[in-house]
Amino acid sequence: MADITFSGLASGMDTDSIVSKLMKIERFPIDRLEAQLKSEKEKLEAYEQFKTIIDDLKNAAGAMTLTSQVRTSKINLSSEAAYSATSSSAISGSYNISVAQLSQVQKNISEGWSSNTESLLGTGTITVNGTDINITGSNNSISGLAEAINALSDTTGVTATIINNGSDTDPYHLVFTGVDSSTSFSISSNLEDGAGNPIAFSTTQAQTAQQAVVFIDGVKVVSDTNTISSAISGITLNLNELSETSYAGTSENGVDPWDWADPPVYVTNHMRVEPDTNSLKEKLTTFVSGYNKAMDWIRSGYSEFGGATTTTNEDDKEEKFLGSVLRGDASINSIKRGLQSILSTTVNTSGSLSVLSQLGITTQKDGTLRQDNTKLDAALADNYEATVNLLSGEGDVDGVMKNFNYYLLDITSGTNGFYATKKTNYHNIVKRLDNSIRNIEPRMAQKESTLRAQFLAMEQLVSGLNAQGAFLTQQMDMLSKMLTGK
Repeated sequence: MADITFSGLASGMDTDSIVSKLMKIERFPIDRLEAQLKSEKEKLEAYEQFKTIIDDLKNAAGAMTLTSQVRTSKINLSSEAAYSATSSSAISGSYNISVAQLSQVQKNISEGWSSNTESLLGTGTITVNGTDINITGSNNSISGLAEAINALSDTTGVTATIINNGSDTDPYHLVFTGVDSSTSFSISSNLEDGAGNPIAFSTTQAQTAQQAVVFIDGVKVVSDTNTISSAISGITLNLNELSETSYAGTSENGVDPWDWADPPVYVTNHMRVEPDTNSLKEKLTTFVSGYNKAMDWIRSGYSEFGGATTTTNEDDKEEKFLGSVLRGDASINSIKRGLQSILSTTVNTSGSLSVLSQLGITTQKDGTLRQDNTKLDAALADNYEATVNLLSGEGDVDGVMKNFNYYLLDITSGTNGFYATKKTNYHNIVKRLDNSIRNIEPRMAQKESTLRAQFLAMEQLVSGLNAQGAFLTQQMDMLSKMLTGK
């Protein structure tokens, strides 16, 4: 049970209040340590907020480090074309394309069977594309045969599936499919039942194997699939249907139409590949916004010079900058100088552009960037390839954005980046301060206990003196009365 004390009963002094105030003075060293803890925590939060902003800037620069990321293109193509197309860093150009033949694989379909699980195939062999498959009691059902065929598909180039057509009699059909358009195959069988009678197993070829054939500016291109990605650099063609013909030509047996002496004339669809300047402009705008947010954050520590202390986040909510917490911080100032240095670096490529200011992106007095869209649009329209080289580089020459990306990757590294280093230092400082506080707290408790014991002893002494004083006063009163006869 805790001790019950009655402060100042003998002396009339508020000893509890005196002890509390004395202990408050005694705790000044702990208060300083806790204030330092709070300060270190605020600094780490500020570093974390700045790293988030730098990460966004890194992502914006990283989206323009490779030529394929910068030289984006768009395709103009009629919706009535027999094909569709996508582009990736394709060179500008125009092409007349027609589709003469679609790719397809060979398909053979068996006659119907009454069950897919019963042993209906007897014993013997089924030969698929020259490979014999032994039929025994373990695989002489339609399902068992399908499994056996699929197990050898790497060898035969043929796979098998089962279709149930829903009819009342013999609904199960085995479908043999070639693995690609260049694979043709044959199927034969030698099956017999338990009495030695032959079991017929026949298939009908539903589809022959053939490659896709397209003509690009009159040049014949063949493909094993209906997706062609190697004919035009940076362009993928997806063949959807055959092109119409404006002239049927004169047919020849056993000869492909385009090889006839009098071939058909295929209707071509015109495809135009153009630079996607809007996409690149959007990426540059994102970079400028990210750079400016980083500069605004740094300037927020100097509000007396016009630095904004808040910004709007992605949710359109106001966010407070913590730049004032790190005002004058050496790491932050170093990052600022590093970013500004890259901005002024000259990129020596074969193009006519060497610095960002030639794109209309210039540095303002407050350190932020200004984007002149009129000048940028003109550069994208008139010097697109030079712009690509300036941003992503050419050959062994790194572009502006690659330089930014290298620098930002280094300072945001999870092992030795500025935030990772500060976080490690923070945890070391917190550990040291916590240990210091833990070491001091017992002394504070002992000090308070000593003070309370001393004040209690004083109260007891005063109480004793008060009792003696009361006794002496009583005796003096009695002596006075005796002497006066009262």
